[in-house]
Amino acid sequence: MADTKVTLRMPGEDYIRYFQPRGLLDTYYRDFPQQDDGKDYRHWLMNTHHQTFKSGKFKGRRLLDVGTGPNIMSVLSASKYFPDITCTDYVQNCRDELQMWLRDDPGAFDFGSYLQYLSTLEEGSTTPEDIATRLRTAVKAVLPCDVTQPNPLAPQSFEPFDVVVSCLCVDSACKTRVEYCACLGNMASLVKSGGGLILVGTLNGGTMYTVGKEIFYNVPDIDEDFLRDSLEKAGFENVEIELQSSNLDVNLANTPAFYYLTAEKA
Repeated sequence: MADTKVTLRMPGEDYIRYFQPRGLLDTYYRDFPQQDDGKDYRHWLMNTHHQTFKSGKFKGRRLLDVGTGPNIMSVLSASKYFPDITCTDYVQNCRDELQMWLRDDPGAFDFGSYLQYLSTLEEGSTTPEDIATRLRTAVKAVLPCDVTQPNPLAPQSFEPFDVVVSCLCVDSACKTRVEYCACLGNMASLVKSGGGLILVGTLNGGTMYTVGKEIFYNVPDIDEDFLRDSLEKAGFENVEIELQSSNLDVNLANTPAFYYLTAEKA
């Protein structure tokens, strides 16, 4: 029997060539249960986003989501409080998939169960249809981005945003801790003074993840001390980190802890 060689896809060009957004959605985001068992990353992320925005910790009108991908989870709750949202991603196919949902195309991925879950979190004050309309109205643009560049939104230039959100983006955009720290600095330039940062990623393991038949690199060896030190260097303060162990990806090399980090630009 011949050996099957597995190629590990790396940050950068490999994402443009091999990353399939519908494969990501089918692998990790289909079949979302309404009952929260306390273990699912998706419930945890939606609950934490909901509480963060509901608390009023971060205020303003303009929110930037760095590395939205084909997914709407990171901006669902935000759309209730921020009427001007810009979504971004490095991969054109991901931007196209997201635009399909924003246009309400018949072939778009069905996020109905997520809309229903958020409607329940919002205590029935909004229907799933209300939330979908709210988000589609709030998203003003879907743009390219590259967090490895000093201006991740180049060649376009924007005034710094009130809040910048990034979920599971930096982990897959970097090969080393040095690059990770640099990317945080690049994102910091997009946050206005006094503005907020919401960052979601993995700690202490998880060196790869699968999308369809492809395996993609995930930067290892990120810990809380490193995050706090890197963000302090990037000009942030009041860093708060919440951890959650998850069964989202059974194919990760190690069992990671997902972190949810909030910080304020000094």
